[in-house]
Amino acid sequence: MTLNITTDKKDGYSVVHVAGRIDTITAESLEDALMDILSEGEEKIILDLENVEYISSAGIRILVVITKQMYDSGELFCILSENAREIIEMAGVNTFVNICDTIAEAEAAIQ
Repeated sequence: MTLNITTDKKDGYSVVHVAGRIDTITAESLEDALMDILSEGEEKIILDLENVEYISSAGIRILVVITKQMYDSGELFCILSENAREIIEMAGVNTFVNICDTIAEAEAAIQ
């Protein structure tokens, strides 16, 4: 299965919409997309995983890596599908990633 990634540039942040499965095959494309955004100087990212049906340890690793990259100067906000939220919480990643219920909630936190 493919992973669909689209990015909406906003004033002061980017929203990255992801749909599909994040696994060992597709994780690299997500990591590349997020690293490209960071290399452009973006400091705030909303990662919309609401349409992600599965996230493997490779996907969790990306969240950890991106959060670490943004630790000093940025913030990562995640919107999660029910499946992704369960996996993220079991892995304990929700303790250091900002989890929001909606994009609007994440946007309000950025403002």
